[in-house]
Amino acid sequence: MIMKLGTEARKPTRSLEERIRRKKRRNLILILLSPVLVLLSPVLLPIYLVMRNRKRKMRVAGLQRPKGRMGEIAGSLASVAPAVRDEGEEERVNSLPDTFALCRIIGNDLIPRHAAGQSLANLKFILENEPELENCTKLWILNRIFDPDNEAKLLSLLDEHQQTYERIPFDADELQTTGYDFETFENPLVFSDGTLDSVEAETRARMVTQAYRAKNNYVMNNNGARNAALKLCLHHAKWALPFDGNCYFTKNAWGSFRDDVVANRDKRYFTVPMARMQDNADLLDDDATFNATEEPQMAFRCDAPLRFDETHPYGRRPKVELFVHLGIEGPWQYWLVDFFDSPPRKVSPEGHRVAQAGWVARLFSGQSGLEKEGTKSLKNRGLARNEAIRATLDMLEASKVTEKLRGHGHFFYDPDRLDVLSANFSDPDYIALLSAADEALTRGLYSVTDKPEPAPSGDLNDYFHPAPYWWPNPKKKDGLPYIRQDGKRVPGTRLYEADSDRYDRTRLQRLFDDTTVLVLAARATGEKKYSDKAESLIQTWFINAETRMNPNLNFAQVRRGHQDDKGLHHGVIETKDFYFFLDAAQFLENEVLIEGLKTWCSEFLGWLTTSEQGADECRAVNNHGTCFDLQTASIAAFLNDVQTLQEINLRAQARILGTITPSGEQPHEMERTLTQHYCTFNVQSWINLFNLLESVGLRPWSSAAGERLISAMKHLLSESGEGWSHPQIEPFNMARLVPIDCALRERTGTGIWKTEDAPCCYYPHDGVAPFWRQASGYRIAQ
Repeated sequence: MIMKLGTEARKPTRSLEERIRRKKRRNLILILLSPVLVLLSPVLLPIYLVMRNRKRKMRVAGLQRPKGRMGEIAGSLASVAPAVRDEGEEERVNSLPDTFALCRIIGNDLIPRHAAGQSLANLKFILENEPELENCTKLWILNRIFDPDNEAKLLSLLDEHQQTYERIPFDADELQTTGYDFETFENPLVFSDGTLDSVEAETRARMVTQAYRAKNNYVMNNNGARNAALKLCLHHAKWALPFDGNCYFTKNAWGSFRDDVVANRDKRYFTVPMARMQDNADLLDDDATFNATEEPQMAFRCDAPLRFDETHPYGRRPKVELFVHLGIEGPWQYWLVDFFDSPPRKVSPEGHRVAQAGWVARLFSGQSGLEKEGTKSLKNRGLARNEAIRATLDMLEASKVTEKLRGHGHFFYDPDRLDVLSANFSDPDYIALLSAADEALTRGLYSVTDKPEPAPSGDLNDYFHPAPYWWPNPKKKDGLPYIRQDGKRVPGTRLYEADSDRYDRTRLQRLFDDTTVLVLAARATGEKKYSDKAESLIQTWFINAETRMNPNLNFAQVRRGHQDDKGLHHGVIETKDFYFFLDAAQFLENEVLIEGLKTWCSEFLGWLTTSEQGADECRAVNNHGTCFDLQTASIAAFLNDVQTLQEINLRAQARILGTITPSGEQPHEMERTLTQHYCTFNVQSWINLFNLLESVGLRPWSSAAGERLISAMKHLLSESGEGWSHPQIEPFNMARLVPIDCALRERTGTGIWKTEDAPCCYYPHDGVAPFWRQASGYRIAQ
């Protein structure tokens, strides 16, 4: 009997659009009250921080509330009436001879849950020692074995013993195109908004493993293989045993199982308890007895209609879900269903057709510490299983990424396109490239030490740029703390304007742009003057001790008198253009220079991923979060940091699904007065990021996140083509839509616009790389 547990009413989930509307109302109130809030900030800020942390803890605690217990959700078998039997069909099935088919599923060794080579060792032990089983056909399924050498050994052993088997093949490319799965999460932004950092380590591990669900279901194919084994069994016998590959029947165990089934042949399902082995040699003693109390296997009569639910992946109780669906008594009835889990099916009337039969041994996994009985070992097996799932899937994906990175080393500009360009002197891009490179030759080297005054740290090597709308408080003698004057920009904070040399933002952009065009010109012409100047620029800004920028943005967008004169997290976006700069730098044939640049980038990536500014920027739900992922991904690709690229790929796919609606709208960018600009900039940044991730061997375009980005591209182009009807207080350059249209054509084969009139270079704030037509990921229409 399943216990009836109380249910708790769940709060209705707010839609993304409703959350955005509430946020816009809150922001409007804050804007109206901002003068008062600035004056009261010394008192209000500490209170706000305490309340924010308390609210975050409450939200995280509420987020982690389980949906209930498995038995509670599925319901009680006692409340479900048995189905009416078709007596004619029952008589037909009972008249069939009691033949059996045992199909064992051989999967991959998942370390650290299993020892390396354990599947092969188990198979060898079974084939050499298991007795013949009366009236039973032995079958095997090789379930997506991803190690070709291991699969060859398994096949050879099966052939040697003349076994019947089927092979479910593993396709690395199919795995690579399988995206992350966030369907069971109320809000995918938990993977980018800091929630993961706030939950307990065990919960965090389970959440991440759940996001791997689709990948897990492809590689582990746990319930998929069980259903395939069941189907194969029914081609051979009346009774089907789709068992795990580590199951072993002694002569006595088989006799006990067979006798129980025959004595209860009116049942359709049989649970077969397992005895967990510490030493397989114990099974060779015919008189040995074992305590079979472990989670059972399941046997089926040929007319049993129920199957394993393939939406439940390995590690999230895939087999147990069927037990609960059948109302089978056991500890699983009381297991909690996490807030992100797929709930079990309701109890089925088929549960009245279940019995228990005999027992089966579970061979040793190779990890003795995980095979003991008890709650602690059960928990440790779960932790090891989760770790093994993620480690295995990451390893398989990483092998493809590593192969891609070693293959060409470029993740933005296309070497083949540049080679074509270098042979076409009349190409407008070629002419413009040489003109830009020659102009760059006339400009000097750039260094953060060129500014007249240092950052608030007093160190000229620290990058410094003030927040553009923050001014001295005229009512204070020292002007502190600075106050915001919306719409009144501090002189020198706009790119390229007079006085911009007082700060580092314009210098940084000149560095990115000049270095890039010089490298591309050197590639197109072979002239050393261009590469020499590019190398000097990199040497000065990143490597020379006297002139290098310290690898941080501690003082980007500083508001004097606030946060110890540290910069805002918004300032992190000022280095967004690393994605094309670092890729161009790799065309330089100067290993010492590139290693020096990599040393700087490694330190800077460490700052981005550990600093308060970096953490806050990473959590941003608008274009700032997109650009954070873009620049960290570009640095990780430059450093061949595969693990970081995988983490960004997961976070980015969650971010786009949580911030862009299924119809392609961008609610967070629509809060601004320049909606067309920010929607275009954000989509362009997403394209830059997804193209980069694709070029290193990841496949975000093939995921649900890729479909969402395509929807955003189509929506933006359609709205713009029909006449933008949302706030846009400044003129918008429609030519900015051409690269987006070309990216859409690359992914869907259809586009609207021609590209011959689009410029080769855009203003830096547009988010389009210089000479973008020479990049991968764009199909150019003539």
